[in-house]
Amino acid sequence: MAGAIVGFCLLAGIVFWLAERQARQMDVGFRNFQDQPFELIDQTGATRRNGDFAGAPVALFFGYTYCPDVCPMTLTLLASSLDEVAQRGGDATSLQTIFMTVDAERDTVDQLAAYLSLFDLPVTGLTGNARQLASAHKAFGAYAKRVEDKDGVVLFDHTATVFLYDETGTFTGTITFNEPPEFTVEKLLRLL
Repeated sequence: MAGAIVGFCLLAGIVFWLAERQARQMDVGFRNFQDQPFELIDQTGATRRNGDFAGAPVALFFGYTYCPDVCPMTLTLLASSLDEVAQRGGDATSLQTIFMTVDAERDTVDQLAAYLSLFDLPVTGLTGNARQLASAHKAFGAYAKRVEDKDGVVLFDHTATVFLYDETGTFTGTITFNEPPEFTVEKLLRLL
């Protein structure tokens, strides 16, 4: 029995090593934050680039201000989770939260500023023209598709995951929509 366990562990280790080696050769997976170039405008009208966020952890979320549910719920979850992180002794102030819009047409600088002011969370909103945003979304592997219903209401089907990067810009994990709040707090504590 012990031999079978050792054999299994050895085989699993070899499979993991080969998979990791193959992934590195194929250049797949999440790249560092700073390796995903973008040039967008924040909610104050300032031009922002990926390098502007170097040196501190990042929580990157893709959304839009007219989102009826996922976006406001995610921003609220991040705010309450960071409050819990601070209560447990973590440095919640070091996290740079970025809200990159998927709605180039409606999410103007002023619209982003008004929307993000509704949340008790320091967050940088980023917008730009459709081409700039599509390029940035592609760089991070985010998905967004405009959907208009028969009544003319425009919504977006989009990536509803928060991407987490440490202070070196290395991808460390995700926070998924509807994840239990205690999981989010633990992930942020590890990140910070």
